[in-house]
Amino acid sequence: MDGYSPDQRRYVYTRDNGTSNPYAFQIGTTTTPETGSRLFQSLNDYIYTAGGDLAYNFNLFGSKQTVKGGYMLQVKDRLFNAALFANTMPGDNAALRQLPIDQIFAPQNFGDGSAAGRLFGFDAINNRNMRYIGNTILNAGFLQFDNQFSEKLRLVWGLRLEHYDQLVGSVKKWDNRFNNTKQLDYLPGFNATYKLSEKSNLRLSGSQTVVRPELRELVGLTIYDFELNAAVTGEPNLKRTKVSNLDFRYEIYPRAGEVITAGVFYKYFQNPIEQQMREGGALFNFTNPEQAQAYGVEVELRKRLDFIGALKNFTLQANGAYIHSRVKETKGTDNINSNRPMQGQSPYLINLGLMYDLEKQGFNATLLFNQIGRRIYYLGALSFNGDGVPTIWEASRPVLDFQVGQKFLNKKLEVRLNVSDILNKTLYFYQNMGDKTSFQKNDDPYRFSRKYGTTFGLTLNYSL
Repeated sequence: MDGYSPDQRRYVYTRDNGTSNPYAFQIGTTTTPETGSRLFQSLNDYIYTAGGDLAYNFNLFGSKQTVKGGYMLQVKDRLFNAALFANTMPGDNAALRQLPIDQIFAPQNFGDGSAAGRLFGFDAINNRNMRYIGNTILNAGFLQFDNQFSEKLRLVWGLRLEHYDQLVGSVKKWDNRFNNTKQLDYLPGFNATYKLSEKSNLRLSGSQTVVRPELRELVGLTIYDFELNAAVTGEPNLKRTKVSNLDFRYEIYPRAGEVITAGVFYKYFQNPIEQQMREGGALFNFTNPEQAQAYGVEVELRKRLDFIGALKNFTLQANGAYIHSRVKETKGTDNINSNRPMQGQSPYLINLGLMYDLEKQGFNATLLFNQIGRRIYYLGALSFNGDGVPTIWEASRPVLDFQVGQKFLNKKLEVRLNVSDILNKTLYFYQNMGDKTSFQKNDDPYRFSRKYGTTFGLTLNYSL
Protein backbone atom coordinates (compact mmCIF):
# COMPACT_ATOMS: atom_id res chain seq x y z
CA MET A 1 0.00 0.00 0.00
CA ASP A 2 1.29 3.45 -0.95
CA GLY A 3 -0.11 6.64 0.50
CA TYR A 4 0.71 10.28 -0.10
CA SER A 5 -0.57 13.40 1.69
CA PRO A 6 0.43 16.43 -0.36
CA ASP A 7 0.62 19.92 1.09
CA GLN A 8 -1.28 19.64 4.39
CA ARG A 9 -1.60 23.18 5.77
CA ARG A 10 -2.29 24.63 9.20
CA TYR A 11 -3.22 28.27 9.78
CA VAL A 12 -4.11 29.77 13.16
CA TYR A 13 -5.60 33.21 13.87
CA THR A 14 -5.79 34.46 17.49
CA ARG A 15 -6.69 37.52 19.52
CA ASP A 16 -6.56 38.45 23.19
CA ASN A 17 -9.54 37.36 25.28
CA GLY A 18 -11.96 40.10 26.28
CA THR A 19 -10.83 42.49 23.55
CA SER A 20 -12.27 43.64 20.28
CA ASN A 21 -8.91 43.56 18.53
CA PRO A 22 -8.95 41.98 15.09
CA TYR A 23 -7.77 38.40 14.73
CA ALA A 24 -4.15 38.09 13.60
CA PHE A 25 -2.27 35.23 12.05
CA GLN A 26 -0.13 33.41 14.61
CA ILE A 27 3.50 33.53 13.57
CA GLY A 28 6.82 32.86 15.26
CA THR A 29 10.42 33.93 14.96
CA THR A 30 11.70 30.38 14.51
CA THR A 31 10.71 27.38 12.43
CA THR A 32 8.14 25.67 14.61
CA PRO A 33 5.05 23.81 13.34
CA GLU A 34 2.83 25.63 15.86
CA THR A 35 3.04 28.88 13.92
CA GLY A 36 1.71 28.00 10.50
CA SER A 37 3.09 24.99 8.68
CA ARG A 38 2.88 22.91 5.52
CA LEU A 39 3.47 19.17 5.58
CA PHE A 40 4.21 16.74 2.75
CA GLN A 41 4.27 13.06 3.74
CA SER A 42 4.39 9.65 2.10
CA LEU A 43 3.87 6.14 3.47
CA ASN A 44 4.89 2.87 1.81
CA ASP A 45 3.52 -0.19 3.62
CA TYR A 46 3.86 -3.78 2.40
CA ILE A 47 2.82 -7.06 4.04
CA TYR A 48 3.94 -10.54 2.95
CA THR A 49 2.33 -13.66 4.42
CA ALA A 50 2.87 -17.40 3.93
CA GLY A 51 1.93 -20.49 5.88
CA GLY A 52 0.14 -23.79 6.00
CA ASP A 53 -1.28 -26.44 8.33
CA LEU A 54 -1.85 -30.19 8.48
CA ALA A 55 -4.45 -32.27 10.33
CA TYR A 56 -4.48 -35.95 11.29
CA ASN A 57 -7.57 -37.87 12.44
CA PHE A 58 -7.56 -41.01 14.56
CA ASN A 59 -9.93 -42.96 16.85
CA LEU A 60 -9.59 -43.00 20.64
CA PHE A 61 -12.10 -43.43 23.47
CA GLY A 62 -14.44 -44.77 20.80
CA SER A 63 -14.61 -41.35 19.10
CA LYS A 64 -12.84 -39.42 16.36
CA GLN A 65 -9.87 -37.36 17.56
CA THR A 66 -7.91 -34.73 15.63
CA VAL A 67 -4.43 -33.29 15.96
CA LYS A 68 -3.55 -30.24 13.89
CA GLY A 69 -0.37 -28.23 13.45
CA GLY A 70 0.65 -25.26 11.38
CA TYR A 71 3.11 -22.47 10.70
CA MET A 72 2.80 -18.86 9.52
CA LEU A 73 5.36 -16.29 8.43
CA GLN A 74 4.41 -12.61 8.19
CA VAL A 75 6.79 -9.85 7.15
CA LYS A 76 5.88 -6.16 7.24
CA ASP A 77 7.97 -3.39 5.67
CA ARG A 78 7.28 0.31 6.09
CA LEU A 79 8.94 3.54 4.97
CA PHE A 80 7.58 6.87 6.19
CA ASN A 81 8.93 10.20 5.04
CA ALA A 82 7.68 13.71 5.79
CA ALA A 83 8.87 17.18 4.87
CA LEU A 84 7.71 19.98 7.17
CA PHE A 85 7.96 23.68 6.39
CA ALA A 86 7.09 26.64 8.62
CA ASN A 87 6.54 30.37 8.16
CA THR A 88 8.66 32.82 10.14
CA MET A 89 8.65 36.55 10.78
CA PRO A 90 11.62 37.78 12.86
CA GLY A 91 10.01 41.16 13.43
CA ASP A 92 6.30 41.99 13.32
CA ASN A 93 3.91 43.42 10.77
CA ALA A 94 0.47 43.61 12.39
CA ALA A 95 -1.27 44.83 9.24
CA LEU A 96 0.14 41.93 7.25
CA ARG A 97 -0.83 39.35 9.88
CA GLN A 98 -4.44 40.62 9.89
CA LEU A 99 -5.01 39.91 6.20
CA PRO A 100 -7.37 37.06 5.27
CA ILE A 101 -5.82 33.74 4.40
CA ASP A 102 -6.33 34.18 0.65
CA GLN A 103 -4.23 37.38 0.72
CA ILE A 104 -1.67 36.93 3.49
CA PHE A 105 0.57 34.54 1.53
CA ALA A 106 0.69 36.49 -1.72
CA PRO A 107 4.16 36.26 -3.37
CA GLN A 108 4.96 39.91 -2.60
CA ASN A 109 4.58 39.21 1.14
CA PHE A 110 7.56 36.86 1.19
CA GLY A 111 11.11 38.10 1.59
CA ASP A 112 14.35 36.86 3.03
CA GLY A 113 12.78 36.59 6.50
CA SER A 114 15.00 39.35 7.86
CA ALA A 115 13.90 41.63 10.66
CA ALA A 116 14.41 44.64 8.41
CA GLY A 117 11.92 43.42 5.86
CA ARG A 118 9.47 42.15 8.47
CA LEU A 119 8.13 39.81 5.79
CA PHE A 120 7.41 36.11 5.86
CA GLY A 121 10.19 33.62 5.51
CA PHE A 122 9.59 30.01 4.52
CA ASP A 123 12.01 27.43 5.90
CA ALA A 124 12.25 23.66 6.25
CA ILE A 125 12.15 22.09 9.70
CA ASN A 126 15.04 19.65 9.53
CA ASN A 127 14.42 16.74 11.85
CA ARG A 128 15.51 13.16 11.25
CA ASN A 129 12.52 11.97 13.29
CA MET A 130 10.30 13.01 10.38
CA ARG A 131 11.54 9.90 8.58
CA TYR A 132 11.54 6.32 9.85
CA ILE A 133 11.61 2.73 8.66
CA GLY A 134 9.78 -0.22 10.15
CA ASN A 135 10.27 -3.95 9.71
CA THR A 136 8.59 -6.79 11.61
CA ILE A 137 9.04 -10.54 11.19
CA LEU A 138 6.51 -12.83 12.85
CA ASN A 139 7.21 -16.56 12.99
CA ALA A 140 4.21 -18.40 14.47
CA GLY A 141 3.53 -22.08 14.95
CA PHE A 142 0.72 -23.95 16.66
CA LEU A 143 -0.26 -27.43 17.78
CA GLN A 144 -3.94 -28.16 18.49
CA PHE A 145 -5.81 -31.21 19.77
CA ASP A 146 -9.53 -31.81 19.30
CA ASN A 147 -10.56 -34.55 21.75
CA GLN A 148 -14.06 -36.02 21.95
CA PHE A 149 -13.76 -37.82 25.30
CA SER A 150 -17.39 -38.92 25.37
CA GLU A 151 -20.76 -38.11 23.82
CA LYS A 152 -21.08 -35.21 26.24
CA LEU A 153 -17.53 -33.86 26.70
CA ARG A 154 -15.37 -32.29 23.98
CA LEU A 155 -12.09 -30.44 24.55
CA VAL A 156 -10.20 -28.39 21.96
CA TRP A 157 -6.83 -27.26 23.33
CA GLY A 158 -3.36 -26.37 22.19
CA LEU A 159 -0.43 -24.00 22.19
CA ARG A 160 0.68 -21.24 19.83
CA LEU A 161 4.25 -19.92 19.78
CA GLU A 162 5.00 -16.50 18.33
CA HIS A 163 8.48 -15.07 17.81
CA TYR A 164 8.29 -11.39 16.95
CA ASP A 165 11.31 -9.49 15.65
CA GLN A 166 10.67 -5.77 15.35
CA LEU A 167 12.92 -3.01 14.01
CA VAL A 168 11.67 0.58 14.09
CA GLY A 169 13.25 3.95 13.40
CA SER A 170 16.60 3.24 11.74
CA VAL A 171 18.76 0.29 10.75
CA LYS A 172 21.86 1.98 12.22
CA LYS A 173 22.56 1.00 15.82
CA TRP A 174 24.33 4.31 16.50
CA ASP A 175 21.19 6.22 15.46
CA ASN A 176 19.06 7.32 18.44
CA ARG A 177 16.00 6.27 16.44
CA PHE A 178 17.19 2.64 16.39
CA ASN A 179 14.72 0.40 18.26
CA ASN A 180 15.03 -3.38 17.88
CA THR A 181 13.13 -5.84 20.09
CA LYS A 182 12.66 -9.61 19.98
CA GLN A 183 9.96 -11.42 21.93
CA LEU A 184 8.94 -15.08 22.22
CA ASP A 185 5.40 -15.66 23.49
CA TYR A 186 3.79 -18.93 24.57
CA LEU A 187 0.03 -18.61 24.04
CA PRO A 188 -2.04 -21.54 25.32
CA GLY A 189 -5.78 -21.89 24.76
CA PHE A 190 -8.64 -24.28 25.38
CA ASN A 191 -12.37 -24.64 24.73
CA ALA A 192 -14.30 -27.27 26.72
CA THR A 193 -17.93 -28.09 25.87
CA TYR A 194 -20.18 -30.22 28.03
CA LYS A 195 -23.41 -31.29 26.35
CA LEU A 196 -26.32 -31.14 28.80
CA SER A 197 -28.90 -32.19 26.23
CA GLU A 198 -29.50 -32.15 22.49
CA LYS A 199 -30.26 -28.43 22.72
CA SER A 200 -28.05 -27.07 25.51
CA ASN A 201 -24.35 -26.82 26.39
CA LEU A 202 -22.03 -25.57 29.08
CA ARG A 203 -18.89 -23.99 27.62
CA LEU A 204 -15.66 -22.99 29.37
CA SER A 205 -12.87 -21.36 27.39
CA GLY A 206 -9.58 -19.66 28.14
CA SER A 207 -6.67 -18.26 26.18
CA GLN A 208 -3.70 -15.95 26.18
CA THR A 209 -3.28 -13.36 23.44
CA VAL A 210 -0.98 -10.43 22.73
CA VAL A 211 -1.65 -6.90 21.49
CA ARG A 212 1.42 -5.29 19.94
CA PRO A 213 1.90 -1.54 19.46
CA GLU A 214 1.47 -0.08 16.00
CA LEU A 215 4.70 1.07 14.39
CA ARG A 216 3.48 4.67 14.49
CA GLU A 217 3.08 4.38 18.28
CA LEU A 218 6.75 3.41 18.70
CA VAL A 219 8.54 6.21 16.87
CA GLY A 220 9.45 9.58 18.35
CA LEU A 221 7.59 11.36 15.57
CA THR A 222 5.38 14.32 16.48
CA ILE A 223 2.74 15.39 13.95
CA TYR A 224 -0.27 17.66 14.37
CA ASP A 225 -3.68 15.94 14.32
CA PHE A 226 -6.46 18.17 12.98
CA GLU A 227 -9.27 16.18 14.60
CA LEU A 228 -7.70 16.39 18.05
CA ASN A 229 -6.42 19.95 17.58
CA ALA A 230 -3.19 18.74 19.17
CA ALA A 231 0.08 17.04 18.32
CA VAL A 232 0.50 13.24 18.58
CA THR A 233 3.85 11.65 19.39
CA GLY A 234 5.04 8.06 19.72
CA GLU A 235 6.72 6.30 22.64
CA PRO A 236 9.78 4.15 21.73
CA ASN A 237 9.65 2.31 25.10
CA LEU A 238 6.04 1.18 24.68
CA LYS A 239 5.54 -2.49 25.62
CA ARG A 240 3.25 -5.07 24.10
CA THR A 241 0.14 -6.13 26.02
CA LYS A 242 -0.40 -9.71 27.13
CA VAL A 243 -4.03 -10.63 27.76
CA SER A 244 -5.38 -13.61 29.73
CA ASN A 245 -9.00 -14.49 28.93
CA LEU A 246 -11.50 -16.72 30.74
CA ASP A 247 -15.12 -17.22 29.70
CA PHE A 248 -17.95 -19.44 30.97
CA ARG A 249 -21.39 -19.59 29.36
CA TYR A 250 -24.63 -21.52 29.17
CA GLU A 251 -26.01 -22.06 25.67
CA ILE A 252 -29.46 -23.10 24.49
CA TYR A 253 -30.35 -23.85 20.85
CA PRO A 254 -34.19 -24.13 20.77
CA ARG A 255 -34.22 -24.86 17.00
CA ALA A 256 -32.30 -24.10 13.82
CA GLY A 257 -31.37 -20.44 13.60
CA GLU A 258 -32.18 -19.70 17.25
CA VAL A 259 -29.85 -19.28 20.22
CA ILE A 260 -29.99 -18.11 23.82
CA THR A 261 -26.75 -17.70 25.77
CA ALA A 262 -25.73 -16.21 29.11
CA GLY A 263 -22.19 -16.04 30.41
CA VAL A 264 -19.55 -14.41 32.56
CA PHE A 265 -16.02 -13.44 31.57
CA TYR A 266 -12.74 -12.19 33.03
CA LYS A 267 -9.73 -10.56 31.36
CA TYR A 268 -6.33 -9.63 32.76
CA PHE A 269 -4.12 -7.15 30.87
CA GLN A 270 -0.40 -6.92 31.50
CA ASN A 271 0.95 -3.54 30.29
CA PRO A 272 -2.20 -2.34 28.48
CA ILE A 273 -1.62 0.38 25.88
CA GLU A 274 -3.43 3.67 26.43
CA GLN A 275 -3.27 7.11 24.84
CA GLN A 276 -2.76 10.06 27.14
CA MET A 277 -2.83 13.86 27.09
CA ARG A 278 0.14 15.91 28.24
CA GLU A 279 1.27 19.53 28.27
CA GLY A 280 -2.16 20.94 28.96
CA GLY A 281 -3.81 18.84 26.29
CA ALA A 282 -1.59 20.12 23.47
CA LEU A 283 0.23 16.80 23.11
CA PHE A 284 -1.00 13.20 23.02
CA ASN A 285 1.29 10.23 23.57
CA PHE A 286 1.10 6.53 24.46
CA THR A 287 1.68 4.89 27.82
CA ASN A 288 1.69 1.49 29.56
CA PRO A 289 -0.08 1.20 32.91
CA GLU A 290 1.18 -1.72 34.96
CA GLN A 291 -1.95 -3.85 34.65
CA ALA A 292 -5.72 -3.82 34.19
CA GLN A 293 -8.65 -6.13 34.75
CA ALA A 294 -12.10 -6.42 33.20
CA TYR A 295 -14.97 -8.71 34.09
CA GLY A 296 -18.68 -8.83 33.48
CA VAL A 297 -21.71 -10.64 32.13
CA GLU A 298 -23.13 -10.97 28.63
CA VAL A 299 -26.33 -12.32 27.13
CA GLU A 300 -27.36 -13.08 23.55
CA LEU A 301 -30.73 -13.90 22.01
CA ARG A 302 -31.76 -14.85 18.48
CA LYS A 303 -35.44 -15.81 18.25
CA ARG A 304 -37.92 -16.16 15.40
CA LEU A 305 -41.25 -14.52 16.19
CA ASP A 306 -43.45 -16.94 14.24
CA PHE A 307 -45.30 -17.91 17.44
CA ILE A 308 -47.18 -14.63 16.81
CA GLY A 309 -49.12 -14.95 13.58
CA ALA A 310 -48.60 -11.38 12.39
CA LEU A 311 -44.85 -11.61 13.04
CA LYS A 312 -44.12 -14.99 11.46
CA ASN A 313 -41.47 -13.58 9.10
CA PHE A 314 -39.68 -11.56 11.76
CA THR A 315 -36.57 -12.51 13.76
CA LEU A 316 -35.39 -10.69 16.88
CA GLN A 317 -31.70 -10.55 17.65
CA ALA A 318 -30.25 -8.94 20.77
CA ASN A 319 -27.05 -8.99 22.76
CA GLY A 320 -25.80 -6.97 25.65
CA ALA A 321 -22.96 -6.87 28.13
CA TYR A 322 -22.02 -5.20 31.38
CA ILE A 323 -18.27 -4.69 31.83
CA HIS A 324 -16.41 -3.50 34.91
CA SER A 325 -12.79 -2.55 34.25
CA ARG A 326 -10.11 -1.04 36.45
CA VAL A 327 -6.51 0.02 35.79
CA LYS A 328 -3.58 -0.20 38.19
CA GLU A 329 -0.96 2.45 37.50
CA THR A 330 2.76 2.15 38.12
CA LYS A 331 3.66 4.09 41.26
CA GLY A 332 5.91 7.09 40.93
CA THR A 333 4.50 8.38 37.64
CA ASP A 334 2.47 11.49 36.89
CA ASN A 335 -0.47 9.26 36.07
CA ILE A 336 -1.41 7.68 39.40
CA ASN A 337 -5.19 7.65 39.22
CA SER A 338 -5.98 3.93 39.46
CA ASN A 339 -9.69 4.18 40.26
CA ARG A 340 -10.84 4.46 36.68
CA PRO A 341 -11.91 2.28 33.73
CA MET A 342 -9.56 1.33 30.92
CA GLN A 343 -9.31 3.77 28.05
CA GLY A 344 -11.84 2.84 25.36
CA GLN A 345 -13.78 0.42 27.56
CA SER A 346 -17.51 1.12 27.95
CA PRO A 347 -19.37 -0.09 31.06
CA TYR A 348 -22.15 -1.54 28.90
CA LEU A 349 -23.16 -2.20 25.32
CA ILE A 350 -26.55 -2.93 23.74
CA ASN A 351 -27.28 -4.27 20.24
CA LEU A 352 -30.83 -4.87 19.00
CA GLY A 353 -31.91 -6.06 15.59
CA LEU A 354 -35.27 -6.78 13.99
CA MET A 355 -35.12 -8.71 10.71
CA TYR A 356 -37.90 -9.30 8.20
CA ASP A 357 -37.35 -12.00 5.57
CA LEU A 358 -39.51 -13.23 2.68
CA GLU A 359 -37.15 -15.82 1.25
CA LYS A 360 -39.35 -16.97 -1.63
CA GLN A 361 -39.98 -13.41 -2.78
CA GLY A 362 -36.31 -12.43 -2.32
CA PHE A 363 -37.14 -9.55 0.02
CA ASN A 364 -35.47 -8.74 3.34
CA ALA A 365 -35.19 -5.77 5.68
CA THR A 366 -33.24 -5.14 8.89
CA LEU A 367 -33.50 -2.47 11.58
CA LEU A 368 -30.47 -2.22 13.90
CA PHE A 369 -29.96 -0.27 17.13
CA ASN A 370 -26.66 0.15 18.99
CA GLN A 371 -25.59 2.05 22.07
CA ILE A 372 -22.53 1.92 24.33
CA GLY A 373 -21.91 3.57 27.68
CA ARG A 374 -19.63 6.55 28.09
CA ARG A 375 -15.94 5.71 27.94
CA ILE A 376 -12.53 7.32 28.28
CA TYR A 377 -11.49 8.62 24.88
CA TYR A 378 -8.11 10.02 25.98
CA LEU A 379 -6.55 9.68 29.38
CA GLY A 380 -5.67 12.77 31.39
CA ALA A 381 -2.35 13.22 33.18
CA LEU A 382 -2.73 13.61 36.94
CA SER A 383 -0.06 14.76 39.37
CA PHE A 384 0.33 13.61 42.96
CA ASN A 385 -1.68 16.56 44.29
CA GLY A 386 -4.59 15.78 41.98
CA ASP A 387 -3.92 18.60 39.51
CA GLY A 388 -3.25 18.10 35.83
CA VAL A 389 -5.12 17.62 32.57
CA PRO A 390 -8.66 16.23 32.97
CA THR A 391 -9.53 13.06 31.09
CA ILE A 392 -11.55 13.37 27.87
CA TRP A 393 -14.70 11.23 27.90
CA GLU A 394 -16.78 10.07 24.94
CA ALA A 395 -20.49 10.43 25.74
CA SER A 396 -23.01 7.70 25.05
CA ARG A 397 -24.88 8.02 21.76
CA PRO A 398 -27.69 5.89 20.21
CA VAL A 399 -27.23 4.73 16.62
CA LEU A 400 -30.07 3.45 14.41
CA ASP A 401 -29.46 1.84 10.98
CA PHE A 402 -31.80 0.40 8.37
CA GLN A 403 -31.22 -1.92 5.42
CA VAL A 404 -33.64 -3.24 2.81
CA GLY A 405 -32.96 -5.50 -0.17
CA GLN A 406 -34.89 -7.03 -3.06
CA LYS A 407 -33.78 -9.73 -5.51
CA PHE A 408 -34.82 -9.93 -9.18
CA LEU A 409 -34.16 -12.13 -12.24
CA ASN A 410 -34.34 -15.47 -10.43
CA LYS A 411 -32.46 -13.92 -7.49
CA LYS A 412 -29.39 -13.15 -9.58
CA LEU A 413 -29.80 -9.38 -9.28
CA GLU A 414 -30.09 -7.75 -5.85
CA VAL A 415 -30.84 -4.09 -5.11
CA ARG A 416 -29.94 -3.00 -1.57
CA LEU A 417 -30.56 0.31 0.21
CA ASN A 418 -28.61 1.18 3.37
CA VAL A 419 -29.45 4.08 5.67
CA SER A 420 -26.86 4.58 8.41
CA ASP A 421 -27.18 6.69 11.58
CA ILE A 422 -30.83 7.66 11.11
CA LEU A 423 -31.01 9.51 14.45
CA ASN A 424 -27.88 11.55 13.64
CA LYS A 425 -27.18 12.43 17.27
CA THR A 426 -24.18 14.62 18.09
CA LEU A 427 -21.23 12.78 19.61
CA TYR A 428 -19.69 14.78 22.46
CA PHE A 429 -16.12 14.47 23.76
CA TYR A 430 -16.05 16.29 27.08
CA GLN A 431 -14.20 16.81 30.36
CA ASN A 432 -16.03 16.39 33.67
CA MET A 433 -16.20 19.32 36.06
CA GLY A 434 -15.88 18.85 39.82
CA ASP A 435 -16.84 15.51 41.32
CA LYS A 436 -19.44 14.57 38.69
CA THR A 437 -18.98 11.35 36.77
CA SER A 438 -21.89 11.47 34.30
CA PHE A 439 -22.18 13.73 31.27
CA GLN A 440 -23.65 17.15 32.15
CA LYS A 441 -24.41 18.62 28.73
CA ASN A 442 -24.98 22.17 29.97
CA ASP A 443 -22.01 22.27 32.35
CA ASP A 444 -19.18 20.08 31.08
CA PRO A 445 -16.76 21.73 28.61
CA TYR A 446 -16.46 20.02 25.22
CA ARG A 447 -13.03 19.17 23.92
CA PHE A 448 -14.70 18.66 20.54
CA SER A 449 -17.90 17.22 19.09
CA ARG A 450 -18.83 15.37 15.93
CA LYS A 451 -21.99 15.06 13.91
CA TYR A 452 -21.58 12.35 11.32
CA GLY A 453 -24.83 12.85 9.40
CA THR A 454 -27.19 10.27 7.98
CA THR A 455 -25.67 8.24 5.15
CA PHE A 456 -27.61 6.68 2.26
CA GLY A 457 -26.13 3.96 0.10
CA LEU A 458 -27.54 2.07 -2.87
CA THR A 459 -25.82 -1.05 -4.21
CA LEU A 460 -26.50 -3.42 -7.10
CA ASN A 461 -25.17 -7.00 -7.03
CA TYR A 462 -25.42 -9.47 -9.88
CA SER A 463 -24.45 -13.14 -9.46
CA LEU A 464 -23.35 -15.07 -12.52
